[in-house]
Amino acid sequence: MLGVESALARAGAETLPQTPSRPCNARGVSGHELPVDPRSPFELVYERHAHAVKAYVRRRADTATTDDVLAEVFLVCWRRFEELPPDPLPWLLAVARRVLSTQRRSQRRRSALIDRLAQNAAEPPDVYVSVEDGALAGALAGLGEADRELLLLIAWDGLTPAQAAVVLGAKPATVRVRLLRARQRLDRALALEDAAVRRPCQTTSIGA
Repeated sequence: MLGVESALARAGAETLPQTPSRPCNARGVSGHELPVDPRSPFELVYERHAHAVKAYVRRRADTATTDDVLAEVFLVCWRRFEELPPDPLPWLLAVARRVLSTQRRSQRRRSALIDRLAQNAAEPPDVYVSVEDGALAGALAGLGEADRELLLLIAWDGLTPAQAAVVLGAKPATVRVRLLRARQRLDRALALEDAAVRRPCQTTSIGA
């Protein structure tokens, strides 16, 4: 895990935001100031949420990309710290989602060879999730990107539908309906995966 200073340096920032201060309550000491906390509010946000943001990114990108995205997320957080809501995590994950989207577009532009694009079009979408159940991994990979993203936010990142709505930029009621439909599609995909696994076993049994 990158430290807060390393993350900002990686993203091109030169200094940390200043720690706020308040007048000291010591009597008779004119103009004396005392820091509210030895760490800045930004550092506290980083320490509390960097691990969750990194986990979110790691499940959607390769290892080489993860630290770069994490650094970019907290650089945005630093620059727009006054916009940070009381519950910062969904806001941070929304930023991470946009950074990942931008990076993917850049990668596609760099991979402009026609044969490479054709190869990518034939491959299943990348799902960087460690899933021991092969049927579940296959079912997730077969879902649409929107369904997969929503299910991962709820199941892997532990968000509520309301928090996921913030990440996705949608209304909570809309997300709840989408979540219900995504779960139904996942159930159907799992049934197909299970049937595909059982079919070779049944054929072998009949031949015996």
